[in-house]
Amino acid sequence: MRKTLSISIVVLGLVLTGCAKSDSIDPAFANNGAPRMVISGNVTNTSHQALSGIYVSVPGVRERGERDALSYNYAITDSAGQYTIIRYRGRELPTEVTVVATDSTGKYREQYIFAPVTYDSIPTYTGRTPYNAYVKADFVLSQP
Repeated sequence: MRKTLSISIVVLGLVLTGCAKSDSIDPAFANNGAPRMVISGNVTNTSHQALSGIYVSVPGVRERGERDALSYNYAITDSAGQYTIIRYRGRELPTEVTVVATDSTGKYREQYIFAPVTYDSIPTYTGRTPYNAYVKADFVLSQP
C-alpha cells in the first residue's frame, strides 16, 4: 500500500509538472547559452616582436555603468602578444567595432582599429537566433 501511494505521488507530480505553463527564459539567452562576442588578436611592434602587457579594449560595446572586468571588457596581452575578450553580444548587431591597443608605459603609440564583425549564422527578423559574433584585430604598434 505504501509503495503504491509513493508511486502514485511521483506519477501525479510528473503529470502536473508536464502540464505546467512554462515561463522560462529561452535557453539560447540564458547565462550559459547567451550569444557571445569574441574579440581576439595579436599585438607586435614594427620589428614583429610580440608585445606583452598591452591593454586592449573595445569601447562602445559597454552598457552604461558596466564595471571593468578582465577578459570581458578588456584584455592584457600575454607573453606571445595575444589577447582575447569574450563578452555577451547583447542586442546590437554591429558590422564593425572599434578595438584599441594602449601601452600604459608610453613606449608605443595607442592604436585604433575599426574591425569587421562576422557572425556564425544569419540573423533572423525576430533576433532570437543564438549566433555569436567574432572580431579579429591584430595591432602593429610604433614608437612615437
